[in-house]
This record gives sequence, C-alpha cells and structure tokens, in this order.
Amino acid sequence: MRIRYLDARHAGSAHDSLIWNMSHAKQILRERYDGGDRNSWILGDAGYPLEPYLMTPYRSSQEGSAEAVFNNKHAKARNIIERTIGVLKNRFRCLLGARQLHYKREKATKIANVCSALHNICIAYGVNDLSEDVPVQLSNENVENEDENIQSIEASQIRDQIKSTFV
Repeated sequence: MRIRYLDARHAGSAHDSLIWNMSHAKQILRERYDGGDRNSWILGDAGYPLEPYLMTPYRSSQEGSAEAVFNNKHAKARNIIERTIGVLKNRFRCLLGARQLHYKREKATKIANVCSALHNICIAYGVNDLSEDVPVQLSNENVENEDENIQSIEASQIRDQIKSTFV
C-alpha cells in the first residue's frame, strides 16, 4: 500500500483521462512500449482510455461472459489502489472531498505530496494501519469516456489475449 507515484497538480474535478494524458507515468510507459516492452500494464477503471499499456474493463459485459470474468479479476487487482487511497484519506482527513483543502493549488499539491510521503513512512514503521476501517469497492464504473472511439486496435487485442487466459 505504498504510494509510488502521485500527481496532485490538478483540481479534484479534473477527469481521470485528462490527468493520465498529462502524466509523466504515461510518457514513461509509452516510451517503454515503443522500445519493445510488451509485458507491462497498469490497470485503470472505465474513466481511462484503453491503451496497449493501460488495461481497462470491458463495457457492458454480460454476466457469465469471458468479458465479465476479465472485469471481475481486473476489479480485484485494482482493489489495492482503492484501499490505499481510502487509507490515505482516512489517515489524513484533510484530503477528504468534504473537507476540501482551501489553499491555492500549489500549496494543496504540496500538502497532498507530504501526506503521501508521511503515509509511506507510517507503513515503513508499522504505524496504525487503518485499512480495516476503509470500505472497499469492487465496481467497474461505467463512466463515459470520450477517448473510447479512438482506442487502439492493438490495445483491444492485448486485452482480449489477457481475457482468453482466464477462460
């Protein structure tokens, strides 16, 4: 549950795909993919675009189908990040949406970064693991994604190959 990458430069209302498209993580993964790496993926919910290095759930999968099995396993694998965010917000209540940080963007970014660093320190020293208090959601949100129409055929083929290993 350590936080390895954080980009808190954007307001909470920014769409996931906007943040992803502007992130250094995307650039790094794209460069690795262009360099021949075909065995590294990160998982994103339905708010992200499907890309060869970013696997997202299938939309509108029918119960019992191979796509539904993929989505279920995808959600279980994504569960750790949802728990991590929940523990971080539980540990540092100022990060909760209801309590909004009433500072300029630059200061709010620093606060989020410091909270994440302190969270990692708490984990390293075994300080009060709050994970039992955090509700876990295993949902595949059907968020509309403007980028779905331009998702790459290659990314779809990669996801289909991964799906076929579950059946």
